[in-house]
Amino acid sequence: MIHWPAIIKHDGEDELIYISSELDWQNDEEMLLYIFTDRDVLIDSNGQVFSLDEVQQHLNSSTVLATASLENVIELIQAHAAIAQACCIEKIQTKTIKQAIELVQQLSA
Repeated sequence: MIHWPAIIKHDGEDELIYISSELDWQNDEEMLLYIFTDRDVLIDSNGQVFSLDEVQQHLNSSTVLATASLENVIELIQAHAAIAQACCIEKIQTKTIKQAIELVQQLSA
């Protein structure tokens, strides 16, 4: 089960995409029609990592591939912040994965 919010990480790209809820996922036609590679992943607010290809096919019954640590998620967000030209990216720290994911929304605004 996916715990929202979540982020999408495309293979080979530092830019992250914030998805606030299951409803946002279902209402985004691009997400439903996009052709994902087998290395594109969705990381939920618990750190669970899912294959985007599988999530696209079976949203509520997707298999957890791995669990990302808070450190892993912060590294992804720091790389995302760097391309967004955010200041002081090395100072980005949060106490939870959910807070880190919510930071992606703020960086993207």
